[in-house]
Amino acid sequence: MIAMAVLTLAGGAQGAGESFGFTASLVGAAKSRAGFGATLTGSTLAWKLTFTGAAASAELTGARLAVSLCRPCRSPAKGKLVLTALQAQLLERSKATARLHTAKGILTGKVKLDEVTGAGGVPSATSPKPAASSGPAGSTWSATAVALRGQNGNRLEFSCPPNSASGAGPVWGGGTEYFSDASAVCPAAVMTGDILLQGGGLVLIEIRPGQQSYVGTTSNGVTSQSSGATAGSFVVIHDS
Repeated sequence: MIAMAVLTLAGGAQGAGESFGFTASLVGAAKSRAGFGATLTGSTLAWKLTFTGAAASAELTGARLAVSLCRPCRSPAKGKLVLTALQAQLLERSKATARLHTAKGILTGKVKLDEVTGAGGVPSATSPKPAASSGPAGSTWSATAVALRGQNGNRLEFSCPPNSASGAGPVWGGGTEYFSDASAVCPAAVMTGDILLQGGGLVLIEIRPGQQSYVGTTSNGVTSQSSGATAGSFVVIHDS
């Protein structure tokens, strides 16, 4: 049985050197399992697929997405290919399914966003799980809104502990009201004046569609970075 693999997308539409972490576990006939992992740097996808035995073919599929990985495939199968901008964006939006054709049947698994890392592969932000009624969508100074992407119009709370800002993740945007959803929410709220670096508190954000660009700035002791287009954004709601 193959353990769940991690798919890391580096670069992408966010800041230079940023990586998007995903998980994919392929399952199918006769309880067979496979693991898929990859790294996207610029437009080049380096991938690896691990499974038992041999397979006829493997691909990434989805609406407007069809990427052939190997034909035939023998574990561990790996390679590199160049993606279009649209294909890379669909991966970032978790709109991809990994599929493996074996003699026992087809194994499939959805590629899901798991975390965001910064330049050099150093973790900069761990994606929060979708909000539940029992608590906030994130509770650390590195929590981002990436896992909430696509929930446009939804408002969610993040809890920012006091005296914990030393572990704050990076922020993209803030020069306008919009922040890239890969930004750490707590320091973004410091920039907007809704909480203090040392005091922390509850922050309310609203999920918005991605913007074409984000303007970096310095405000209230926090400096953000500029970024190009992304698939998701958020704004801080000031009546929180």
